[in-house]
Amino acid sequence: MTLPRWFGPGAVAFLLVWLLLLGAGRSRFFIDPGTFWHTTTGELILKDGFVRADPYTFTFAGQWWVPYQWLGEIAMAGAHRVGGFDAQLLGAATLLAALFAWLALRLWRTGLHPVVVAGVVALTLASAGSHFHVRPHLFTLAAMAAVAVALAEADVSRPKLKRLLLLIPLCAVWTNVHGGVLGGIGTIGSVFAGWVLAWKLGRPAPIKSWRDAGLLLLVAVGCGLSTLANPYGTDMVKTWLVIMNAGELRDIIAEHRPFDVTASYAWPVLALALLYLLVLYGVKRSALRVSWLLPLVWLALSFSRCRHVSLFAVVTLVAVTAMWKHTRWALWLAARRPDLYQPGSARPRPWWAHVWAPALAVALALGLQVARVPVPLIGSGWATHDPNAWPVDVLDALKEYEPRAGEPNRLFNSEYIYGGFVIYHAPGYKVFVDDRCELTGGPWLVNYVHAAEAPGAAVNDWQDRYGRFEFALTRTGTPFDEWFRAAPEWRPIKSTPTATFYTRRSH
Repeated sequence: MTLPRWFGPGAVAFLLVWLLLLGAGRSRFFIDPGTFWHTTTGELILKDGFVRADPYTFTFAGQWWVPYQWLGEIAMAGAHRVGGFDAQLLGAATLLAALFAWLALRLWRTGLHPVVVAGVVALTLASAGSHFHVRPHLFTLAAMAAVAVALAEADVSRPKLKRLLLLIPLCAVWTNVHGGVLGGIGTIGSVFAGWVLAWKLGRPAPIKSWRDAGLLLLVAVGCGLSTLANPYGTDMVKTWLVIMNAGELRDIIAEHRPFDVTASYAWPVLALALLYLLVLYGVKRSALRVSWLLPLVWLALSFSRCRHVSLFAVVTLVAVTAMWKHTRWALWLAARRPDLYQPGSARPRPWWAHVWAPALAVALALGLQVARVPVPLIGSGWATHDPNAWPVDVLDALKEYEPRAGEPNRLFNSEYIYGGFVIYHAPGYKVFVDDRCELTGGPWLVNYVHAAEAPGAAVNDWQDRYGRFEFALTRTGTPFDEWFRAAPEWRPIKSTPTATFYTRRSH
């Protein structure tokens, strides 16, 4: 079926991915504790200005802390003001759908059949999907794709070399949204260095003179200096380095762990890696470009920390699109199976043909959410929190006992992910810990996780160091839960299969 000129395949791709993500992400996109405290931090910045000390815990109260994702947090708070968690889900799904529709459109324009394009994009979505959460890091996914496209296009079209100057303002914005800008700058610098080396070795490269090399140096330096264009100055960079150098996080935080080839998320990633290697193998050595090797770098980084898998996925889709027409497979398909691949068969359409329907759909959804109209997928009340992951069933008890200003408010949480939940839902408490590893440091967080081996000794030690707890929130059935349940000075207020809320008997 041929689409009319006023309705482009980009619109079709957007709507399909958008509806899929809204459905699949209803609770899955809110499985990360950062969603809660990022939203609260954005509200805090909007209300009181830039934060420079921990406002949430009693263990690290007043200690130096930089909300290095402040611009993304403000965006999350703004969406929450408009339509709550529904608007946040809408924003995340819209960003991701726009990204993958754009990448799908680029692949379709090579001449591949839409079914083939859909299969490749679906595999890429499945590879990246394990890290789809309502958090500022989604901007890094989109920004990395933009960087990869800019590099791939400049690699084969020298007149576009000056467009790389646009990477400087991109990195300036990226700096204030998410620390993944370091990966972007590293990617830019690596490709630039590869181009210079390829030029000197007589290999294909967009560089033709030392003047071109000087332009690349200017862009690289500009991108590096853009990291200082933030309200925290060098403290922002310091925070990034603290996280990067905390090797202990690989053992205790899921997204920092090494890639596990036996895990369910690994299979589409490995399949995508095989697809990339197959396409790469089909390229003649004389036609090989530096930017097409980027997926190898991000695949290696993914094995180091699985949080890089989503970046590997989008960079791979960009590289496969750029390489395809230069492969022996493309020549074979064009000659033998023109029904699957026919260069130049993509019918050009005006840009608005890909945009008007998605814009209308998003506007409709946002209108329903602002008006609080409950409609499945796109309306109000759709986003939810999984009661098997979060202590939502004890929230009423948490709210009932929530301390007022000046009252004792120390709450021990046996799971660090519960910290963010309490920070958002019951801010009258000061929590014991949350997942801001740049605040706690790796060694402290490791000791906290391992303390479950001797919960009684750990609780007594912590109370000596940080003061007496008045409340406790535990995951039901864990060693900490069993200790609090047996301790005579504590009484359970409400217990569910997921979590139990305790107070001191004297409270």
